[in-house]
Amino acid sequence: MNVSPYRFSPVSSGQHPKKILWMSQHRPLPVQLDALRRLFGEADVQQDPRPFSSAEEIAERYRAGGYNDMVVVAPLSVIARLVDLGIKPLWCRMDQIKSAENADITYRGRHYKFNRFLRVKALRLEFEELP
Repeated sequence: MNVSPYRFSPVSSGQHPKKILWMSQHRPLPVQLDALRRLFGEADVQQDPRPFSSAEEIAERYRAGGYNDMVVVAPLSVIARLVDLGIKPLWCRMDQIKSAENADITYRGRHYKFNRFLRVKALRLEFEELP
């Protein structure tokens, strides 16, 4: 498996660090890793950049890896299905800004600044039939 680890600090007091799956082709930014450290203390963040075919496949990787939490970059329909499967992933809120000066990342000519992580508790997609 091609999973890149990001370890925050050595395990102390006999406790195991929280194990977080970073499900994205994009590596976590230092500011995002810092935020996870503030939220969870000791943590073992492992990136899985491999493509997936469904939410069920992501859930299988999550459960097989024994992860405690997950950050996922995926279509909203996939995230909604993960919630249906009992997984409440972390959402990485990135705000688009005008200037590269304060940006944490520039992607396809757009500048983004990390805001915070949010927990996805529910996601509802509502559709309307077209005539």
